[in-house]
Amino acid sequence: MNPNGEITSQLQPNGVRQITFGHPAHNSFPSSQLKAAVAAIDTAGDDPETSCIVFRSQGDRTFCAGANLDELLAIDNPAQAKEFFLGFARLILAMKNCPKPIVVAVQGKAIGGGVGIAAAADYCLATEAAAIKLSELSIAIGPFVILPALVRKMGVAAASEMSLDTEWHSAKWAHQNGLYQRLLPDVKSLHQATDELAGKLAGHSQLAAAKLKETLWFGTEHWPQVLDERAEVSGGLVLSAPAKAALARFKTKD
Repeated sequence: MNPNGEITSQLQPNGVRQITFGHPAHNSFPSSQLKAAVAAIDTAGDDPETSCIVFRSQGDRTFCAGANLDELLAIDNPAQAKEFFLGFARLILAMKNCPKPIVVAVQGKAIGGGVGIAAAADYCLATEAAAIKLSELSIAIGPFVILPALVRKMGVAAASEMSLDTEWHSAKWAHQNGLYQRLLPDVKSLHQATDELAGKLAGHSQLAAAKLKETLWFGTEHWPQVLDERAEVSGGLVLSAPAKAALARFKTKD
């Protein structure tokens, strides 16, 4: 695997485009990787040959560890901090605005921004090993950028529970609370179910699917401004002394 992370995009004969991301640090996202993911989704959305997108990560274990910790620790000014958190904001917006249905396959644990990706999916499948966690409050920040997607998908009660209780929540809990639409016993079953669903979606009218997606995301037109404001809040907090100290301790344990 590329030490800086990688994104691959491959169109299958049935019109399903597989976009896969990977990073040696538990499939976390540095800024460059987030930009590449946004570009891949935007390109797929504009491609008339692509009818459905599958968004997944490499490996059989961790789905996504969220923000890249090394890059987070290196932030030293407000502009840089806001720009970093805008990375996940832009990815969520790209998923929202893409006219093609996006199916996300979560094979393992998801943390922070990884949970946000699951929430921004049009349809999300996961394995029973796909526990979720929002640890942001415990490191003196908060999941501000991904919260709109979480509240839309899971409701305020579940999003509040996850945000305030920074411990792990099981895949079963995530399924029961609407983050995952389907729960599969293992990775092989997940890949099979994901490919079957994506193939079925790719066979539908692109125009009808785009109109349906637009309707399902109705009421989110204000998100660009909201996520920009949330990225600024996160950027301000990550520069605070408590956050710097908490991140340093977290890095020591990593």
